[in-house]
Amino acid sequence: MKLLTLVLLLAGFTMKSQAADIAIVDVRRNITMSEDDTVYKDFYINAGPSSGLKKNLVVTAVRKLNIRDASGANAVGEITVPVGQLKIIAVYDKVAVAREYTLLSRDELPMLEQIGIMTGDRIDLQGSFIDNSKPKAKRKVAESSGEGPTASATVVAVTVAPSATALPTVTGALSPATAAPTGTNPVVSANTKANSLLSAATNSSSASAAPAAAASSAPAGETLEKTADSGNNTLHE
Repeated sequence: MKLLTLVLLLAGFTMKSQAADIAIVDVRRNITMSEDDTVYKDFYINAGPSSGLKKNLVVTAVRKLNIRDASGANAVGEITVPVGQLKIIAVYDKVAVAREYTLLSRDELPMLEQIGIMTGDRIDLQGSFIDNSKPKAKRKVAESSGEGPTASATVVAVTVAPSATALPTVTGALSPATAAPTGTNPVVSANTKANSLLSAATNSSSASAAPAAAASSAPAGETLEKTADSGNNTLHE
C-alpha cells in the first residue's frame, strides 16, 4: 500500500514537471514576395499528444520574470505573467505547431519588456478551450500609411496664339502706336486703329473725287466755246 502511494506521488510529480516543461522552442516566419502574400508565423512547442495538446486547442503562453531589487544584487522572487494565447494547428509525436490567437492587454496585467509571444515562453493548459473556427490569415500591410495611391491630375497650360488677320493697306503716314491699356488685346486694338485709318482715307478720296465729277458734268457748250476761242487765237497769230 505504501509502495503504491509512493508510485502515484512520483507519477504526479513527473506529470507536473512535464507539464511545466512545455514551452516554445522555436518561432519561424515565411518570407513574403509581394504585398498580397499571406504572412504565417509558426510557434513550435516541445510536446505531443501525451501532454494534452490537440488540434484547435487554445492555450495560454506565459513568461516567467525574475524580480530583483533596485540594485539588482538581490533576487526578490519569480512571477509568471500571461503574454497571449496560441491555437494549436498540428500535433506530432513530440512537437506541436501553433499560431498566434490573440495578445493579452496590459491594462490589468504586469507590463513586459518585450511584447509578443517569443521563444522560451511556457505553455499553460489551465483555461484552455477548443475553437473550431477557421483561422484568419494575416496579410502584409502596405508601407504607405493606410493611404491608397492617389491619382494626381496634371494640368497642361496651352497657349493659343491669335490668328493673324489680313489688314488692309492704308496709304499715308501712320502715327506711332500708343501703349494698349492693361487687359486689352493688342491685335484687336491694331485692327480697330487700321479700320479708323481706312475710313479716313476713304472719306478723303471721296472728297477729292467730287470736284472732278463736278467738272466732268459741266455743259458741253462751254467746252466748245473754249476750244473755238483757242483756235481763233491761233489763226490770228
